[in-house]
Amino acid sequence: MSTPDANVENTFFTPRNNKIIALVAVVAVIVGIIGWWAFGYLNSTKVRATFSSAVGLYEGSNVRVLGVDVGKITKVTPQGETVLVEMDVRHGVTLPADVQAVQVIPSLVADRYVQLLPAYSGGAAAGNNVNIPMDRTAVPVEIDGIYANLQKLSKSLGPGDDEVNQKGALSEFVSAGATALEGNGEKLGSAIENLSKAASRLSNSRGDLFSTVKDLDVFVGALKESDSQVRLFNSQMAQFNSFLAGERNQLGKALNTLSYALGDVAGFLADNEAKLGKAIRDLQPTAQALYDNREDLLEIFTVLPTTISNLINAYDAESGTVAMRVNILDLQDPIGAQCRLLDLGKLMPGNPLAMEFSRKMKPLVSHCEEIGEQIQDDVLEPILPILPFGIMSNYKLQRIQPPGSRPGNPDPKLPGGN
Repeated sequence: MSTPDANVENTFFTPRNNKIIALVAVVAVIVGIIGWWAFGYLNSTKVRATFSSAVGLYEGSNVRVLGVDVGKITKVTPQGETVLVEMDVRHGVTLPADVQAVQVIPSLVADRYVQLLPAYSGGAAAGNNVNIPMDRTAVPVEIDGIYANLQKLSKSLGPGDDEVNQKGALSEFVSAGATALEGNGEKLGSAIENLSKAASRLSNSRGDLFSTVKDLDVFVGALKESDSQVRLFNSQMAQFNSFLAGERNQLGKALNTLSYALGDVAGFLADNEAKLGKAIRDLQPTAQALYDNREDLLEIFTVLPTTISNLINAYDAESGTVAMRVNILDLQDPIGAQCRLLDLGKLMPGNPLAMEFSRKMKPLVSHCEEIGEQIQDDVLEPILPILPFGIMSNYKLQRIQPPGSRPGNPDPKLPGGN
């Protein structure tokens, strides 16, 4: 294998060829730059926004999203009362379908830029050609407009050239306020202080206030749920009011008669004041006795219906007898019953003498009841005389026909029956 001769001259990298290679490289770079620019331009997003005005917007002004430059303004075209602003947004920046355009003044200089908002965060996206109508654009207030409005306000407050506003509305308002408040400074200060205290109290009671509002909300909700019943009640009340309106003559006569009757009652009370007072005072011991035995009376009235029902069920119509068992404690314990007769305070409640007698006899009554209990403990089955009226006293079955009842056949289910 032969090796190249180093002395042989290289015929490729000649000065002429080097110039050609450099020229081709420069052309390739230029073509690449032009291609890159053309690719970005052709794939950029075209945005056209209609503004009411475009003061300070020029071709080449920036277009931003969240304050970051994303494009340039390419054209500003007046269209009568509106201005069409065309923009290019570089490739890769996605805009939402409902994108908006706002002119922003970064400083006091006239230059402005267009802010596209909101930033895309998902959902429907705009295409490569976006048209933003004027109802989705905004223009800042011009300083000339602010000055004009201030001038209009100052002219309205006066003083002016017209007869109505010669002195000026603001001056008249201040003068009227000064006249009204003259000499009332202390009262005004007191009113402000009281208002502050009331506000503090409301603040301290805000929990109760919110609870009241919540309860009111619950009440209103209940009314809403019962709307049909409320309407029915209102309808019935309307009918009742109509009835009263139709009977107003009769009601007037009844009230007139009632007034005479009340006059007679007042006269009767005045004439018999002493007698009524004595009667009421005489009722005091009875009322006191009822009050002292209110628990016993309550128990009586509670069990009385059941007792009457049991008595009716105990009557046997076929035999004409009443079959029942009565457990009379006083008859089973006669000694204890006689001892309790000594307690006049229970027999005559409210009587001072009886109460004093009971207090003094209490040790004797207690001792007597203890003796009776000891005697009673030795009696296994007290033998009582046969009671009339067909009552079964204790465990002794009685079969005596109640006086006044019709005779009949004994009940075969009872002992001794046929």
